[in-house]
Parts: sequence; structure tokens; C-alpha cells
Amino acid sequence: MDAINRFFDWLREVFGMAPRNQSLSPFQVAKLQHEFSTFYDMNGDGKLQWKDFEMARDYICEKSGWKPKSAKWNACRQLFADLWRNLLDTADKNIDGEVTAEEWLQLWGRILNDKREYERSLKGKLQTRTETSEAKKHDDTGADDDNLRNNEHAGGFGFSDDKRESGEVFLPLWFENYIEYKFSLLDRAGDGVLDEEEFEYTLSDAFNISPKECQTAFRMMTKNNEVTIDRKYFRTLALQFYLSNDPGDLGNFINGKLVYD
Repeated sequence: MDAINRFFDWLREVFGMAPRNQSLSPFQVAKLQHEFSTFYDMNGDGKLQWKDFEMARDYICEKSGWKPKSAKWNACRQLFADLWRNLLDTADKNIDGEVTAEEWLQLWGRILNDKREYERSLKGKLQTRTETSEAKKHDDTGADDDNLRNNEHAGGFGFSDDKRESGEVFLPLWFENYIEYKFSLLDRAGDGVLDEEEFEYTLSDAFNISPKECQTAFRMMTKNNEVTIDRKYFRTLALQFYLSNDPGDLGNFINGKLVYD
């Protein structure tokens, strides 16, 4: 495996391709490695297998008090099965039925690269429209430009029936299930809103994160309990955690950690 990785590194160097994980900053790597080791790599062997997901799933169901065959128990099992299938499809590049820490980081690196490519493409299109508009400013073309923009964002890229905003078409569709899993994990009461008690209890009891850190993280995200963490706001926070390189973003605290070493 090391020989294969060195070969691909050589190809990247020869053809000017980005080296592995170059798109991830040290801060982003630290966040994602913490997520990998804390929430999924249950046996600590540095790779994810289906047995890790089974262990994590059963552990979460037990800690949450979801009885076998209950609606939440069934939903959790289905969600983990879907997540695992999607992870294999998108992250398991050597098709060995495992997702290593390196492949996990590569997965998020590719998503960030897709994000940058999309933003560059969109910027170029908007620049072209601006230049065209200036050249034809006396023509009645405004309605056509608006229709083109709406069509691109609504269905032109093939994504019209999912939760992604117009500027998020670079995100894989499985990402929505992934965010839903994260929210459901923390929403022990199942009322669609996170409170400080369940946030702290889940992360400290199940994943050994400092209760004091959890409390501080929650108050940071809610701006001293002035903001409610519902599914919509949690999605915004999650996007910041996985995509942002800004240490000041509140989404960095969704796992109850204040500092990522």
C-alpha cells in the first residue's frame, strides 16, 4: 500500500496535481481526525470497517435508550447502513472494504476541492454575464439573465429535490444524511431542538468529551442561549465545521470541543 501511495504521489508531482490533503489546512485536518477517531473508529485501529459502524450504532442506540425494533432504533440502523454504503462508494478508493484515516481526509479534501472549483466556475459565469450586460446594456436581456441564473441554481446541475442551497450543488447528496445523523445523535429528546443538557450528556457520557467544554461550546453556538439550535441552524453549523477553515466559526463547536490539537 505504501508503494502505491508513493506512486500516486509521484504522479501528482510529475503532472502538477495537488498532493494528498493539500486542500485541507492543519486546522481542518485536526477537526476531521478528531471526528474520525472519536465517533467512528471504535476499536482505535486507524481504519473504519462495518464492525466499527455496528459498534457505534449499537452503542448510540443503547445510550439513547432506543429499544430494539422501535422507530428510532430502526431509523438508526437504516441511517448507519446508508452512511456506510455511501462512505465506501466515495472514500474507499482502493476498494478493500475499509476506510482509513487517510482516505477519510481525502474524502473531505475532494469535497473542498469541488467547492473551490464550483466557486471559480460560478465566478467566471457571473463575470461573463456582467461583461455581456455591459456590452448590451441597452438591450432588454435582464429577464433572460435572471431565468438562466434560476435554472442553473434550481435544476441545471441536476439537483432540484434535495436540501442544498443554490450555492451548495458541489456537496454530495449523502452529506444530508450525515448531518441528520449528527443532529439525531445529539437530539436525545427527539423534539427537533438541541438543549444544553442533552448536548453535554451525549458528548460527555458517550464520547468522553469534557462536560465543561461541552457547556462552553453550547453557549458559544447559542450565543448565551439567545439562539435555538434547530435542524436548520445545526445544518449551518455543520457546514462550517466540515467546510470552513476559520477558527472563529461557531460551527467548530458542534462536537463539544473548544480546541483541536
